Amino acid sequence: MQLRKKCLCHHLWGIIIVLALIGAGCETQTTLVKKRIKKIENGLLRAVYLKGQKPEKLRLEDRMVFYRVPGVCLAFIDNDVLSWAKGYGYRDSKEDGPVTAETVFQAGAFSQPVVAALALSLVEEGKLALDRDLNEYLKSWKVPRPEISGSRPITLRDLLLHRAGFSNWVFPGYSRKETLPTLSQILRGEKPAINTPLMPLDKPGTIIRTSESGYIVLQQLIEDVSGRPLSELARERIFIPARMRNTYLAADLPPEARASAASGHQRDGSLYPEKWRLYPELGAKGLWTTAADMANFIGDLMAAARGDASKFISPAAARAMLTTQAGSRGFGFIIEGSGDEVYFHWQGRTAGFACALLAFPAKKQGIVVMTNSDNGQILIDEIFRAAAAAYNWPHFKPVERPLYRLDPSIYEQYVGRYEISPDYILDVKYEDYYLIIQPTGQAPTKFYVESETVFFSIDPFIRIQFRRDERGNVTHLILWQQDFEQIAKKIS
Repeated sequence: MQLRKKCLCHHLWGIIIVLALIGAGCETQTTLVKKRIKKIENGLLRAVYLKGQKPEKLRLEDRMVFYRVPGVCLAFIDNDVLSWAKGYGYRDSKEDGPVTAETVFQAGAFSQPVVAALALSLVEEGKLALDRDLNEYLKSWKVPRPEISGSRPITLRDLLLHRAGFSNWVFPGYSRKETLPTLSQILRGEKPAINTPLMPLDKPGTIIRTSESGYIVLQQLIEDVSGRPLSELARERIFIPARMRNTYLAADLPPEARASAASGHQRDGSLYPEKWRLYPELGAKGLWTTAADMANFIGDLMAAARGDASKFISPAAARAMLTTQAGSRGFGFIIEGSGDEVYFHWQGRTAGFACALLAFPAKKQGIVVMTNSDNGQILIDEIFRAAAAAYNWPHFKPVERPLYRLDPSIYEQYVGRYEISPDYILDVKYEDYYLIIQPTGQAPTKFYVESETVFFSIDPFIRIQFRRDERGNVTHLILWQQDFEQIAKKIS
């Protein structure tokens, strides 16, 4: 009897030890996640740093103030599932509601991977083919075939890869006071649509050029083949199975969702008058979502590509989306890197909003960042570099730049005043081995030498180039920041 008690006692102690180890493991994982969140929050990194110096780690809250970004939400994917989501700042600079994990942002071109997944589901059902003429499927509208496009028809594969020959014109959206055009009116370029008729400008398959027009055509294709509105099909086939509970494909949010929505802000930090613009071009840029919902989409997509058939997409279709099909294009994403360092990424931009996603399938990890500012993408890049450092990702590291010194006579040629507009002037001076540029009403910024005509600043990272006329006189200054370009004419 005593022996049995000893055995029972040993057995109980074994259970207690196992439970303690499990508890310790859970606590360790929770602690690790918290540490990594703090590492991101306090470890933002600029794009470049000067040789001989170390990259400076910056606080997220400070950088939000620096870039005048009122609100940010981060969602992280680990082991192909949402690991954590957290909001920072405010949904609206006037109303001061806090950004949370449930805050809905206008996500722009994040709609394109969703639409690509829908199209591939129709291919698997035999309702569409990747390489047949679109006009065989389109019913209410046909793709025009101008002479310049040649005899080759446009295919679904062309649309998905942005190589159908359509222009790269960016649809600017509509105010709430304007009448929204129907999809048919957008395709035909009929009022109240503000665009010209959609038609290819180049021979299909010859040029890869990001085109919102192509995904508008894709929207019509899906609706004609399925006989269902795009938004309805997306909710049924993707949003519900992917647990995207706060996601909408619509020009405007339904009334019940507006209380949790972020408002768009301009580069100077001011609120857009109507909080957001409306985009009836749903296939191209009509998505509203949360960072957490989009992380669920990306996590399920990566899991399916590894063979999990229980997700909203089949393994074969998921692998097609995450495999380069032409250049660096997959179906819905840009894919770069090689081997275990392959990653895919995508951006969404609308007036007052910027968001981006980045994922490493081999690591089963990724991040979604959403902001309510036209300056958001610059901040997002710094967050990506912080995440790469916190989770030991390849790529996305700050770049070391050497310092060069030009002959003083070269600097002197660039000194003067440059006009972007009558009320926005750039004053250019030079000291020692760098230029100092002071825009109207703003603090001066140092620009270092990249080449004899190109200079760069560190905070924020901006590049400028000076242009000369045929006589060698400096006439213009071109400024690049992200995809933002300004040209300033030298006036003195």
